[in-house]
Amino acid sequence: MDPVTENLLRDLASSPTDLKRLVIRALWRKDTPVAIEAKAISRWERDDPKRWASVQDWLLSQGITITVLTSRSAMTDDQAQSPPPEPPAADMHG
Repeated sequence: MDPVTENLLRDLASSPTDLKRLVIRALWRKDTPVAIEAKAISRWERDDPKRWASVQDWLLSQGITITVLTSRSAMTDDQAQSPPPEPPAADMHG
């Protein structure tokens, strides 16, 4: 393990979040995207924004992309209940 990763993990040990678990998971899944729930990202931004920024920088430096997952329950009521648009009416005069 490189010194940058070791320092990051040491710093995350005192974080009130589960960011250390994310880094460890990313270490095992080298070079593959990491899927993260949008709610988790919001929580990290609120609870420990500095360390979340450090983890983001580390992920990008490792070539690991972040895929943000949004659950259906996170959609607004308008998005969830909007019917699909109606197709245009056929021209009845022709």
